[in-house]
Formats: sequence, C-alpha cells, structure tokens
Amino acid sequence: MNITVLRCPDCGNNLDGLSTDTIFFCTECGKCLLSGDELVPVEIEFSRIDDSGTVLLPFWKVDASVDILRRITRSRSRTTPIASYREFREGNLDHVESFKASGRNLIIFPAFSTSLVLSTGVKLDEVEFSQEPLQHGKYPPIVGGNVGLEDVSKLATGVAVGIEVSKSDYLAFIDLDIEVHSVKVLAIGCTPQESVFIINGTSINIPFSAVKDADDILRRSGYNL
Repeated sequence: MNITVLRCPDCGNNLDGLSTDTIFFCTECGKCLLSGDELVPVEIEFSRIDDSGTVLLPFWKVDASVDILRRITRSRSRTTPIASYREFREGNLDHVESFKASGRNLIIFPAFSTSLVLSTGVKLDEVEFSQEPLQHGKYPPIVGGNVGLEDVSKLATGVAVGIEVSKSDYLAFIDLDIEVHSVKVLAIGCTPQESVFIINGTSINIPFSAVKDADDILRRSGYNL
C-alpha cells in the first residue's frame, strides 16, 4: 500500500478536501493536483466567479475530437402504445442513415459525484465558460472532486452520445469514437439557492439531492447551511 502525503509539493501547504477526493487544490499557491501513487499537477482554470456567495465546483474540461462513424434516425416519431418501443432493425424502411461526421469539441462535465453527470455535460461552444483570472494569493477552496482522470474519456464519450440523443431528430442508432487531446480542471462559480447549485450566469442548476457530498462541499466552502 502506498501512502500519498497530502501536502503541496510547491509550497508545502497542507491540502484540504473530503475523504473521497482525488482532486486537490492548494489555497496558498493555486496549484491543482491529482492524487495517486503521488500527487500529479493538472492545469486549472476558473470561470463565472460573480460574488462572495459563490461556491467553486470542480468540472472536467475535455478537448476532444468526436468522430461519428454511423448515425441513423427514424423518419418520424412513434407515439402509439404498441409502437412506443421498437427494436432497431437495419431493414426498416423508415430509417435514414446520415453521412459520417467529425469535429473538435470542448466538453465539460462534473468532476464531483452526481447522479446527473451526463445530463449536465455540455459542449463548451453552447455555453460559454471563459477563463477568469484570480488575484494572486486569494484562492478560494475547491472541494468535492472525486471523478478521477481514468474516467474522463468514458464520461466524455457518454456526454457526446447524450448530445446526439438530445437533438431534435429521432435518433435510432449512433456509433462514435472520441479522442481526448487534453484535459483541465475547470472551477466554475455556482450560487447555492434553496435546494440547487445554480451555475452563475446560466439557467443550468444541479439539485443538492443529486450531489452526493453537497452538504460537505457547502461546509468546506464556508457556506452557512
């Protein structure tokens, strides 16, 4: 068994976090580190820091190429009770296969445990999360990051599939490949309001009930419950 000392290798500051965290942020020097056999640095950006009531939640920001190898849609929706579920068969005449497509995407999704991982994943060109500088020496706490780097590619693939499913046509079949070029931690400012985290400046909200460590995240972030 290897023991990782939770101390910033740059400034020596003790790293704070929840018991399940694998992503740690140094509030003294601003370094972001991933735990494993040793602490490994990862680039971090900040976005949507609006006011003193903001809680910073960690997300993964993934730069990836998405290749759609095959995409088949139905020509119409099926609304009758008998036909509401229907196994996909290639011989069905009302299925239309689209051309292959590929593109470079920035995708973000939570780096904390939530039951809504895929539904909160978005393409970055749909919701703008531009990087904001932090004043040196004023680094707010970031806790709750427990989605490890080893899961990033799988979850990014799931988000890419979810984006295709959410389109207005009637998707019957999708086959795609994803190639991850780079990953960063994106600390996004969220405002706790009633029973949800609202991502500042957007209509996106994440219910407390969907976030496994919501209470601990709020307490460690200095927010009074």
